Amino acid sequence: MSHLPKLLLATLAACHPALVAQTAAPPGRTARLDAVEGTFTTKHYRLELTQGVAFAFTCMASGPCEKVTVTSEDPAIAEPRVAALTRLVPNRGGAYGADDWQNRAPAAATVIVGRAVGTTRVHLHSADGGRMIVVTVVAPPATAPSR
Repeated sequence: MSHLPKLLLATLAACHPALVAQTAAPPGRTARLDAVEGTFTTKHYRLELTQGVAFAFTCMASGPCEKVTVTSEDPAIAEPRVAALTRLVPNRGGAYGADDWQNRAPAAATVIVGRAVGTTRVHLHSADGGRMIVVTVVAPPATAPSR
């Protein structure tokens, strides 16, 4: 009987979508998305981004997230934009038992642009649940003076 609360908590935690990186940082810059793990689930995400870099990620539940909205507590630091990737991903399963390769949907994508050095929080909301991302924008590396 002592496993029941843990099982219930794990079941409730499964309602949140996963965020998946879709782009890499340009050379000499940073764009890294990490999950911050809790006891049974991901508590939130952490994104480190160089100023001036745009980073794309997708939102997945049992397929692409639906009805995605993304807001920033400080868009002057990190500006989120809902995006469209030109690829299809497996969907939740369709009528008549369609396989993943038959039932595809557009990826639910978001781009975050590092505008200014600082830290803020970005909130993703969807029909599949929400996620919070702590975004830290760092200064670009100094460039060597030209000779």
